[in-house]
Amino acid sequence: MGSLESVLMVGWLVAAAGIVLFHAALTITLRANATTRLPFYRNAEIVPPGSVVLRSVGAGLIVLGAVLLSTEALYWPFVIILAGPIAALAVITWHNRKIAARRTT
Repeated sequence: MGSLESVLMVGWLVAAAGIVLFHAALTITLRANATTRLPFYRNAEIVPPGSVVLRSVGAGLIVLGAVLLSTEALYWPFVIILAGPIAALAVITWHNRKIAARRTT
């Protein structure tokens, strides 16, 4: 395996680890706020210990992975940087709709 292939492999692994950490923080936050809506642009009502650190490290690893991939991977760095937050927004929307449905029944 050449040097470039190694950089690309490390980039994919770092980005994947960042996405896992980012979504682990979201999962912890969702569980802590199981009965309350999550705001999109500020902290949740209950911020579990460690979730901010997980989210920060995850975001940093996502960006580092994208930078490592930017040497040869064409559009993949953009996909990686956008995929995590878009998935998180979808999960938060789903959670908030579930909470609203519970309140109306």
